[in-house]
Amino acid sequence: MDLNCFFASVEAAENTKLKGKPIAVAGDKESRRGIVLTASYEARAFGVKTTMTVMEAERLCPNLIFIKPHFNKYEEYSNKVMKILRKVTPEIEIFSIDEAWMDITNYVKNNSDAVKIADNIRSTIENSLNITASVGVSYCKVMAKMASDLKKPNATSVIMEDDIKSIIWPMKIRELFGVGKQMEKKLNNIGIFTIGDLACAPLSYIEAAFGKWGRQLWQYANGIDNSKVQIRNSISKGIGNSVTLSKDIKTKEQGLQIIKELSETVSHRLHEESCEGDTIEISIKFNDFGCISRQRKMNFYTSKAEEIYDQASKLFKSHWDEKTPIRLLGVRVTGIKPIGTFKQISLFDESYKKRREIDKCIKDIRDKFGYNSIKNGSNLKTH
Repeated sequence: MDLNCFFASVEAAENTKLKGKPIAVAGDKESRRGIVLTASYEARAFGVKTTMTVMEAERLCPNLIFIKPHFNKYEEYSNKVMKILRKVTPEIEIFSIDEAWMDITNYVKNNSDAVKIADNIRSTIENSLNITASVGVSYCKVMAKMASDLKKPNATSVIMEDDIKSIIWPMKIRELFGVGKQMEKKLNNIGIFTIGDLACAPLSYIEAAFGKWGRQLWQYANGIDNSKVQIRNSISKGIGNSVTLSKDIKTKEQGLQIIKELSETVSHRLHEESCEGDTIEISIKFNDFGCISRQRKMNFYTSKAEEIYDQASKLFKSHWDEKTPIRLLGVRVTGIKPIGTFKQISLFDESYKKRREIDKCIKDIRDKFGYNSIKNGSNLKTH
């Protein structure tokens, strides 16, 4: 199950005047520094993509409507969607805030039953939440994921084993789950341009060229995926945000810009929920689909964007070799507690009270005049 243009769809559901218009959930348009987190299909028709800067997006679509993110609202909608799914089966693996796998093997007799369940899920989501989803039905997880991408928005698609050669093999290799831009180039360089090309290549040849990950992709191309739905009732505890990139990150400067943007949004969510945390975590997914997650526990609690960024940027610099391109970045704060509960403060931290008063002042201004009404000077750049 894949929710369509999720953040933008939620904004349109909350404000029906936005329906059918090109909108982008993005950072600060005024400072011209933010990035697009997601865009509606109307905006995508102009070429607007995730992680594009607001300047690039506006250049492509002059009538684009920019909306600041409301992550607490997105989580609320996501939780409601997952509740709908759990009424069908408890065997759910939440893949992200807007995607999940479901194992309904024990609830169906044939493909027709599965399609009816998928259609019912879509109609329930649309009728109750005014957002849409695409659902893929298949015999394994990777093919269900690829089926969900076949038709968007608001469609059910089926891929079974007999469909692999006719539906999957003619697709460009980039459309295979797990193949990023850099891997696409590498495969193209050895004469592989379609999924079928990869599926029909000798496994020994692919393994020699790309190792273990090559074997995995070869199996995917042949419709082989024995992984099970891992039951997860929720995304790991904490407050965070991540973004899948339309273009791979290749420099630290690019990565740090996105880390800063994510730190700002995480900080805002912490303030909205009157929480703070003492552990900063980053997640990195590379274009070969390898993943790492690193965290750092601090000796104080924070909800400040600059402190979150300070720790997240150090983790990022320490754990990326600047060689493997990045497809996803995430920042999360854990060790959460409500602001105002007991706090152990260092005897040498005389500025704590002052920082807290400044934070409260910033929050009050944003609550009254909007999130983008006040920004840290370090976020601004002369153009």
